[in-house]
Amino acid sequence: MKKNYTYILVGLIVIAIIGVAIYFFYNKNKETTQNQNNKSASRLATNSNDGANELAKVSENAELQNKIEENRIAEEKAKEPKEEELGSYSTPLKSKASGRLNNIRITCSSLNGKVISNGETFSFCNTLGPSTSAKGYQEADVIIDGKTVQALGGGNCQVSSTLYNVVLAVPGLKVVERHEHGKDVTYVPDGKDAAVAYGSMDFKFTNSTGNDIKMYFNSDDENVTVRIVKLVYWIYYF
Repeated sequence: MKKNYTYILVGLIVIAIIGVAIYFFYNKNKETTQNQNNKSASRLATNSNDGANELAKVSENAELQNKIEENRIAEEKAKEPKEEELGSYSTPLKSKASGRLNNIRITCSSLNGKVISNGETFSFCNTLGPSTSAKGYQEADVIIDGKTVQALGGGNCQVSSTLYNVVLAVPGLKVVERHEHGKDVTYVPDGKDAAVAYGSMDFKFTNSTGNDIKMYFNSDDENVTVRIVKLVYWIYYF
């Protein structure tokens, strides 16, 4: 009987030891797992913070670059001159001959946007050059020695005459060379025309306004219009 109690006691002791071992092993694993989880969470938090900081830096750099670009564009615009109109003049296109309209469009396009510095003398013929078929010019009415004939560049005189009338209206523009046609023309008042023919007759004027000027030429097949503006340069400081 005593042996049975002894076996039972030994068995209980063994079970207790095993239970204690299991308890400590379980808690140890639980602690290890918790530590690993804590470390993982810490790494994730660190990575998250690093990522957030990196994104913030990228955003700051992008904003800085945008600001630099905005300032650059503003500075470039500030360097562009301000335009103030000095005068304009229009003449009617009474003739609708296709060659004449074509020639006037080409001439206006070639002269449009021409800038004349203060003190510079503008030459209509030297700036435009000869009217050739290679440039797209066609034959149209021109006046030579009082007679109307067909020639390349017919219509150019209406452009030069329109410009002449603007020049007359702007103080500080001095006419250097101007020729009348051999007979009256219908698009400007008598005595207000400016005949041109490359190599023989030119229209010239000198810019003495004290400013650079810019000329705008336009033809809409109804009128020829010339505008002259002065260029005012200024600097915008940030």
